[in-house]
Amino acid sequence: MTRMYKHAYMEALYQAQVERLRKRIDAKFGPTLDKVADVVAESFEKMWQSKMTKIEARQELEAKLRKILSETTRT
Repeated sequence: MTRMYKHAYMEALYQAQVERLRKRIDAKFGPTLDKVADVVAESFEKMWQSKMTKIEARQELEAKLRKILSETTRT
């Protein structure tokens, strides 16, 4: 039982430290962190769109090849 309370106390102390640090980091670096987050989100969005375009192009190619090959096997 004591171990559980010790663990809970240490976890609460850790969380209190995290909250204080988070406030200070945000106050000091908030605007810079916002800019970084914006750039990262924008970049990942572009990479995702590029990946989806590549997948769609591959699917289109496969569909066209299937159509051509199915037409040649019928004749």
